[in-house]
Amino acid sequence: MAKTADPDATLNQFVRFVETYGLRGLLFELLASNPTLLELVIKTLDSSRFAGDLLIRRPQLLEEITRDKSFNQPRSIPEHFARLESFGSSATNLDPIRAYRQRQLLRIIMRDVLAVADASIIFAELSDLAEACLMFTNKLLGGEELTVIALGKFGGREMNYGADLDLLFVGNDTRAAQNLVTAVLQPSSEGTIAAVDARLRPDGEKGPLVASLAAYESYYRERAQLWEIHALTRARPIGGPLKDDYIDIVQKIWREVGKQGDLFAKIDNMLERIRRERGSGSEFLDFKTGSGGMIEAEFLVQALQMRSGTWAPNWEGALRRLHEKGVISDPDASNAAKSYELLRRAEMALRRFENKNISTLPSDQDDQKRLATRAGYKDVDLFAKEYESARETIHALYERYVKAG
Repeated sequence: MAKTADPDATLNQFVRFVETYGLRGLLFELLASNPTLLELVIKTLDSSRFAGDLLIRRPQLLEEITRDKSFNQPRSIPEHFARLESFGSSATNLDPIRAYRQRQLLRIIMRDVLAVADASIIFAELSDLAEACLMFTNKLLGGEELTVIALGKFGGREMNYGADLDLLFVGNDTRAAQNLVTAVLQPSSEGTIAAVDARLRPDGEKGPLVASLAAYESYYRERAQLWEIHALTRARPIGGPLKDDYIDIVQKIWREVGKQGDLFAKIDNMLERIRRERGSGSEFLDFKTGSGGMIEAEFLVQALQMRSGTWAPNWEGALRRLHEKGVISDPDASNAAKSYELLRRAEMALRRFENKNISTLPSDQDDQKRLATRAGYKDVDLFAKEYESARETIHALYERYVKAG
């Protein structure tokens, strides 16, 4: 307990968990005979208040999850579908899906805090869980003719905790899309199925929720701004009859835009605008929008993707392909990957605690110490040193490849 990020809060959560468990003698016997299980409980309670509160509400989930023989393996989308099929959900009863999502989030957090999977695996697991719950709901609602496109980190299968699902809908069935969005956003005592964001569609919130292939092509060719085409770098179809046709159109237009002579200058202007509009005012705390932050690392790779016509929605996968094509050197690719991973792990530790979207480091020094511990560091000064070094590395690469490109 003394090695946790917040011993007092963790002890309080542990006491609450014991009090709600019921058969306390059995619990203590179980934990005493299985030190790894005790370690898992303590790490889970310390690393995530969200997970701790869920365990306290439903203590039986501890044994249910840890006794599953597949605990040490990521769960595929078909496996999620098979399990969801067995829970008796329907178009008028989506609570089994909501409850399943909560259990699986707890399972993923437990795998995360035990470090049985790399961060990239955890991100893929979160993305696959979200996709399975979303598309299973769509199936129950009879929306199979609706084509669904994932964007952002959902599109790249690199979602973090607490992330929204960026979506586009293709076709002519507006009712199906409206029903799906309403259903997944609707809360109950079991939580929600997903938080979705469809504002990346043509004309944003002012545009129709669903558009035809022809409407998408016309918009992208005639009226879309660069940031909208740039966002398509992570487009990934996840269901529907028009998914291949949509991607064919998008890739062609995306590659044409990538040949623009002033592409890098325009992308740099986009980055500066994001900093002005979203920054907190503290360069050190802004690990996402600040100089050498996550967005700069993402724009670095995506700018090189567009210029070289390298289609790959996933950031790590795109970086590997750019290296294979000789667009970025071996040491630069390695340094970019290591630096970006450090920032994403810090983001993971922050978001995991409340399962909420957080884009800045805490300003309080005690909170920074707790973050460092939850991110796997024994010393906050070491974390700060490596954090600043990572950002300096990313910024130097961005300056060399994009600003001077």
